[in-house]
Amino acid sequence: MDFFSRIYGGSAYGPAKATPKAAAPNDPKARLARFKRTFNLVLELCNKPRDPANEQPLLEKVRAAVSRLAILIREDSRASLPHLCLQYAATSQIFTVLGRAATVSQYEPLVHSVVIFFAALVESEEEGFLSNASFAKSLMRLVTRVADNGNVLLSVDTETSILELLFSISAKIRLQPENLPVWFRPIARPELDDVFVKEKKSFVGTTQKADFPLCYLLVDRVHHEGRIGDFARTGLLYIFEAMGRSLDLEEWVVSSDLPTLMASGLGALYSQLSRELSILHPNSTLPAVLAMSDYSTTHQRATAESAFSDRHQTHMATFLSYLAFWQDVLDHCGSADVKQTLLDHFQILFLQQLLYPSLLQSSDTDAGSSVAVLTYMTSILDVLEHADLINIIFTYLLAVPESIPVALSRPATPVRPSMPPRSPTATKKRQSLMLMTAPKDPDQAFEPALFNLTDLILNSVRSRGAQTAFSALRLVSTMVQRQRKYTFGTLLKVRLSKSQSSRQRTRLMPGESLVVDTEIAGAAQDAAIGLTRTVGAQDLEVESYRQLATALHRGTFPEEVYATLCDDVRYCIEGQMQFKQSNGDDVEQTDINMHTLSPRDPLVRSLTDLLRTFFTNSVDINLALTQATISISSCVELKLDAWLALDPADYNFADAPWGAFLEDDEIVAWFALQQASRQPTWSADKAPLIHTILESLVHELAHVRSIVPNLDQLLAGRQHMLQASTTPAHPVSEPPSLVSSPTQPSFLDAPLRKPKPQGSHSRNSNNTTSALAQGRKAAHSRAPSTQAASPSPSSIRPSDTTSANNNDRSPATRSIFQPPPPETTSTTDVLMQKLTFPAIKKYDAEEGAQEGGERAASLNHVLTNIVVLQQFVLELVAVLQVRAAVLGDREVRYS
Repeated sequence: MDFFSRIYGGSAYGPAKATPKAAAPNDPKARLARFKRTFNLVLELCNKPRDPANEQPLLEKVRAAVSRLAILIREDSRASLPHLCLQYAATSQIFTVLGRAATVSQYEPLVHSVVIFFAALVESEEEGFLSNASFAKSLMRLVTRVADNGNVLLSVDTETSILELLFSISAKIRLQPENLPVWFRPIARPELDDVFVKEKKSFVGTTQKADFPLCYLLVDRVHHEGRIGDFARTGLLYIFEAMGRSLDLEEWVVSSDLPTLMASGLGALYSQLSRELSILHPNSTLPAVLAMSDYSTTHQRATAESAFSDRHQTHMATFLSYLAFWQDVLDHCGSADVKQTLLDHFQILFLQQLLYPSLLQSSDTDAGSSVAVLTYMTSILDVLEHADLINIIFTYLLAVPESIPVALSRPATPVRPSMPPRSPTATKKRQSLMLMTAPKDPDQAFEPALFNLTDLILNSVRSRGAQTAFSALRLVSTMVQRQRKYTFGTLLKVRLSKSQSSRQRTRLMPGESLVVDTEIAGAAQDAAIGLTRTVGAQDLEVESYRQLATALHRGTFPEEVYATLCDDVRYCIEGQMQFKQSNGDDVEQTDINMHTLSPRDPLVRSLTDLLRTFFTNSVDINLALTQATISISSCVELKLDAWLALDPADYNFADAPWGAFLEDDEIVAWFALQQASRQPTWSADKAPLIHTILESLVHELAHVRSIVPNLDQLLAGRQHMLQASTTPAHPVSEPPSLVSSPTQPSFLDAPLRKPKPQGSHSRNSNNTTSALAQGRKAAHSRAPSTQAASPSPSSIRPSDTTSANNNDRSPATRSIFQPPPPETTSTTDVLMQKLTFPAIKKYDAEEGAQEGGERAASLNHVLTNIVVLQQFVLELVAVLQVRAAVLGDREVRYS
């Protein structure tokens, strides 16, 4: 029967029953039915009586149902129209029920599921959830009560989901500013109109979380690490970017305590940093360049925190990341009033109340408070890029007067064209700011005009504490390299050089017959001779410094090492040049050699005093000293006259009797040419300051050679050891040197490249090719170095005394990390013997020149310092030659 029934489509017992069809998986009505059944289940579970003793199974069922609702919402968003589930969620406002359920339950998994549901509604970008006041109120009430009050212990995943949702809302407000009034609803407070000028404490502003809870939730978490902090910081940046489109929001931020919270947060993170800091490398990670010396890893007081500890590095990274966030906020801020208010709070709450007092109270005798402040300042300057923050910091800490050019070129805060520079609210906030900072007794107030960052640096460079001097020298290098315009006139006492139009008469040797006609020769001299160095003097200076380098290297000049240093110096000089486009296709360099540095400058005197005691200085101080000196000499705005190069005012030339036979019309052209190409006489009393000191060090080295017969063998071994410790596993491929043939007599033979805009030659310090720069990086590193050497200076490798045959081996095959052969007693005795050097007079700003005591150091220590000095002199030669090659006739005159 069944067979025939199927054939004929019927049955003898009646018509066949219709089989119900399965609903299509993408059927909107079916999806809506499932959504309603799930939501009704949530309502049913929520309406059951609560049993606190046995409530978790019920809450878990609610969580599962809410998760199912979120999945259905996402499916509905991705499906084709119509989106019935989204329409039902909007008209029924089921988010209100779910938000209240999560808030009342205080059950963290349910809170997480409800947050995911809210995020699904926001991501759908339909039905106007973002512009729905009920949606915003439900969400903010949920997040505020579970995340802001601390009543619920949230997991990292849940808090991350909450911040990701708030970030999504901020991003959409940034793109759709018309939705801002839904999330920002200020309440009028007439009683606060004059609050800023009535009470000093009102400077902090009024807390108005109910007006804009989204903003407060983000501000409270901007200092967090990981994704939570990233979402909070980026979301707040979007909020500040939207402030330029809402005058009400601008006024609200200026009058609120948000600027105070941000500045106080920065100050709180700075306060977490240790007041006493030790920058001594631990034994386990001591770099080789320090291990092969008299470097001590023992601090005088155990209370000083190590800069290499995990705790300090974590606090330092958090503080610097928040400082970088400040810069981002100022970059994205669309309101001039808000931006200026933030800068005012930064100056008062951070600079004047925290950073400057720590600088003022620092001392060189309390286990490293000066070391801490100098190290923190160096780290701050390494991070700062925002012009307004940099201007505020240096103008205040350096006590920059209004009369010097840097004060006149301070960056201006952008002002809205349709409004005055400051609104009435911003003006009142500024008045409150001034009232709060006004000291009760002006006579007892300490200002940077009395003691500033320059005074601290100069005192610290002259300190007897090695760590203090090292920290100050590192700060000098950072300031010169990154903020030169604030360094000139404050840390470096410079003066504007005479214009090229001003001329002076060069002193001629007695009896010189060059001048035939006084009037013609005088005109030629005035036209050809100025204060610019000549190519002849340049060749003489390079050759003189090359002779010093040759003497330090025992008669040989290391051409390959020199070419590498020239390449590094070229990147440094080209990277700092600022070009401006002229009317034609060429570019014009500005600010070249516009400042003259006096040899009597206090900082220069302190540097030269340290240079005189080079062999007995701590190795890390010498590394920082050489870096600071090279940084100053590489500044294209500074002239090298008198302190590194010959002073053009002191040029003297030998007699040229055949010049008397020239015709009158040839004198002018010939005189200008010969004055540029002829080499002046090199007299000891007119020699550059640095050259004179280096000559004395060469004489001291000659004395050491007379005491230690095998000094050259020891130096060769030490050079190989240091090279092996700084050679990377995979050498970086570098471009060829700018100076293709360093041995040629003139800089004009060096090929010049076409200038490029500033920043095109910025070189990463990790790619620096010179061994001395690698040693500086290891000594200056604030993190444990991977190139660890012997934990004790006494653990010296016997390869220092190897023969010349062993010196032919490549550094890669003679690693200092290989097990050493047995040492002999005589080897250790030779390296540990004490060498005595004569006393040196040092300059003191208050007491003048002071006679120092006799100096002594071990041979092991002196060997490393000799290697550092060898590299340093090669760098000076490279600076002289590369500056002339890159700057051309703006550095030296050749016609």
